[in-house]
Amino acid sequence: MNRIVGHHTGGPGTPTADDLNAYHRIVDAAGGLHDGRFPISANAPGRNLAPGTYAPHTLGLNTGAIGLAMAAMGGASWGDPVGSTRFYPTDLQVTAFISEAARLCRVYGITPTRKTVLTHAEVQLTLGVTQANKWDFDYPVFGPTNSRDPLVIGNMMRALIREELDAQEASGRPVTREPIRFVLRRGMFDPAVRALQARLQALGFDPRGVDGHFGPGTFAALVAFQCASELLPDGIAGPATLTALNL
Repeated sequence: MNRIVGHHTGGPGTPTADDLNAYHRIVDAAGGLHDGRFPISANAPGRNLAPGTYAPHTLGLNTGAIGLAMAAMGGASWGDPVGSTRFYPTDLQVTAFISEAARLCRVYGITPTRKTVLTHAEVQLTLGVTQANKWDFDYPVFGPTNSRDPLVIGNMMRALIREELDAQEASGRPVTREPIRFVLRRGMFDPAVRALQARLQALGFDPRGVDGHFGPGTFAALVAFQCASELLPDGIAGPATLTALNL
């Protein structure tokens, strides 16, 4: 897993059946944590994301992505996010959300950046994957601000997660991290690129040659594979993409 996406559920302060189907981890209004119907491994690279077998929390970007949500914001209106609902995120909820996000970063070796730990409202802006007018979170849930810019809110969230991550790591509690794997990108010439090209070709994504040169044909084929697999279509064969390719 290489990404965490933060959400609000759009429901009451306790998870509904729909919430449990959509997200891996949900924080209730009292700060309690709930496991979703599908384990995080259901969204792991290399799995077939057939409907009803994984947590579909982020449109077109579920492979390798963990869905972490607050059960909140039922009945809220965008124009008055704080005053329009009795299910606004509580302080206990926000604290537990940040703590769980930091814990997940430790377990999966994720460094919090705009591309790896982000809110649903940031996905389209940062990763370029179109979403359906999602606004979780573009309101001041992680601290006082007059801004409704999702990037500002996301930066506030990441700052809190980094602070909590430092505190958790300083505690000395051990975690098992995923191993770091190599990365293949455009411009490289390597036997591993040849293996990548052969695998893409076998799956029906034509790299325009199996020669070990990572050129435009390989890039286009890789992007097409990533789109089909609900991976970030960046044309870079990183850990999640290589795992999805079984390489």
